[in-house]
Amino acid sequence: MSSIPAIAQAMLGTDAVAHVWTNNADGSPQVSVVWVIAHGDEILFGTDANSEKAKNLRRDSRIILSIEDVERNERGYQRHLVIRGRAALEPGPDPELMDRLAAKYTSLKRHPLAMRDSPSAIVVRITVDRLSGVGPWIDESAAADVLVAAAAT
Repeated sequence: MSSIPAIAQAMLGTDAVAHVWTNNADGSPQVSVVWVIAHGDEILFGTDANSEKAKNLRRDSRIILSIEDVERNERGYQRHLVIRGRAALEPGPDPELMDRLAAKYTSLKRHPLAMRDSPSAIVVRITVDRLSGVGPWIDESAAADVLVAAAAT
């Protein structure tokens, strides 16, 4: 498990949605958009227990999140945070979490998409294995060294 640096925590604190990749049974990707929130060194979101992503995560806990920043770096690349990790599913609903997500993304105390009271809601807890992307949450000098080495081959 990796800790989430403060700059990545700040990115996770914005209203940028996360694109979530899980693996379908046939190995193809399943992608959806979720509201996320950082909680210590974990990332949380809610979903329906019967959703494809929940079914996929029960079978294979590997998960990838991609969150795009509004800024570009000095080279003109769109900043983005990619998180690879493992997901644990918890029975829900968790009204407090769902209300926090609704407030973060809609500025409303409650929102029907937040599944606050849904009996089929679950909470997904992600432990981070690795961070990557383009932005201050990675060592860009190390990434530049990799690109230079790859160009030389």
